[in-house]
Amino acid sequence: MIPGLRVGGAIGSADNAAQGAKDLDEETWFATYAWGPLTIGYQVGDEDNGTTSFDTDIYGVSFNVNDALSVSYQYGETDGYSGGVTAEFEGISAAYNIGPMAIKFTDNSAKNVNGDSTDNDDNRELNLSMSF
Repeated sequence: MIPGLRVGGAIGSADNAAQGAKDLDEETWFATYAWGPLTIGYQVGDEDNGTTSFDTDIYGVSFNVNDALSVSYQYGETDGYSGGVTAEFEGISAAYNIGPMAIKFTDNSAKNVNGDSTDNDDNRELNLSMSF
């Protein structure tokens, strides 16, 4: 066993779940490695409905700057859409915790959502939470 390494996965299927009463098979596998305040990760996924197979790759890295501040970056893409279109997803996040208070920021973007080259989306969020 390697300290800091985590690996795992899942496999599933559903009968008559896809369009046209086709069966749907899915699987995903991941690995993360934590070394001190740094964690890196990689995940692959596959979804197959008998006609189309979608392959997804996701990369991520997070860093705990100190006990209160953490930052992360993630990137993913899905292939298998008609016309060779690749959906892309990217995001950054940061969190600052002081006792019962947390300030969190995320900035996420998506290109070619569901294989549609005209469907792009951006989302930013600033969150303040307090526990009593």
